Amino acid sequence: MPMTRKPQTLRGKVALWASVLVVFVVAILLVMILVKPSGQPEPSTPVAVETPKDEAGCNVPAGDTSSKPAMPKDLRWKAEKGWTWPVSDTYGPTKTKDGFPVCFARSPLGAALTAVSMNASGNLINARKAGEIYGIDSPGKEILLAKTPDKAAMTTPVAFSGFIVDSFTKDEASITLVVATAASSSGYAGLPLTFRWVDGDWKLKVLDDGSTFVGQPPTPVKGGFVEWSGTNG
Repeated sequence: MPMTRKPQTLRGKVALWASVLVVFVVAILLVMILVKPSGQPEPSTPVAVETPKDEAGCNVPAGDTSSKPAMPKDLRWKAEKGWTWPVSDTYGPTKTKDGFPVCFARSPLGAALTAVSMNASGNLINARKAGEIYGIDSPGKEILLAKTPDKAAMTTPVAFSGFIVDSFTKDEASITLVVATAASSSGYAGLPLTFRWVDGDWKLKVLDDGSTFVGQPPTPVKGGFVEWSGTNG
């Protein structure tokens, strides 16, 4: 049965970040969080997903599809210009497209790995190109791209702490990417993102106004999200 748990409740005062549309510049959000800590996610039943048959050039096993997936043994941290982010040779990225990491597992873990790779490459390579590669074609995507710099965003590096699986089916994954920041009451900030499975890989869903979520970003708490773990290299 697909997991249909609603995204975690977003609470707090009205924040000043509402006009920020560039999803790749995560650091912009961190100093503007004014929300209270929210609850922990509930466990869920894994979703059955078949391993793709070299779909659109990718052939990545799904792995654990539960809301609290175990970290793969080959998870490691990639580092460049002060940025560090998790990658897995098994669950993604397993290929590159124009220098951008692509081909991820059809699972919550795969969607979360897509999110961190998207943010890292947008900051290190080119923000607009990242939007072109990772975003689903739509009017909202065009609005987002028009507001996205045609260069590496290169904001202050953030610490990717983990993720929350808000909902998951084999065709759509809603996750909250969690980063560490001293600017929030809990020490963490969350960036909700929704991905659709398109042509054999995860693609970012962009709303008609060019944003990627509605409401305020959540303030996750320690123990309320899946933490990354892995080796450096």
